[in-house]
Amino acid sequence: MSENDEERLLHEICRNSSMGREAIHEVLKDVYDEEFAYELHVQEGKMQEFEQRARQRLRQSGKDAAEPGPLTSGMLKVAVRMKTAVSGRTSQVAEMIRKGNQRGTEELKKAIHKYRNAGIYATELAREMIDFEEDNQEKMKRYGNRA
Repeated sequence: MSENDEERLLHEICRNSSMGREAIHEVLKDVYDEEFAYELHVQEGKMQEFEQRARQRLRQSGKDAAEPGPLTSGMLKVAVRMKTAVSGRTSQVAEMIRKGNQRGTEELKKAIHKYRNAGIYATELAREMIDFEEDNQEKMKRYGNRA
């Protein structure tokens, strides 16, 4: 195990989950379908759990998790607000969240490969998050035909 690889993979988990939470938080302002809103709240809570677990592991190693930069967060918020303002439909918001989950899954898979010496904890946490995001993609597809 390489501590450097583990730290980098844990940072990627924190970044990925933080961006997912922010995107969900932004779209929830425009979601009026209660069932869909509930599903998004569940996803947001699970993303927060992944982030907390990765942060806790980093703290155990005496490290702090890097926060997404204000420019990145600001660009995400603007992009999400623009897309939801244009559509606002459950199906279109679900598709936007599905694509975000897909990007997150792809990024984590690349990170696992890149930081292959990360050790069991970080690698399994990343795989657990991948499974979660892939499951979310399927759930979001179910909302694809709603108004």
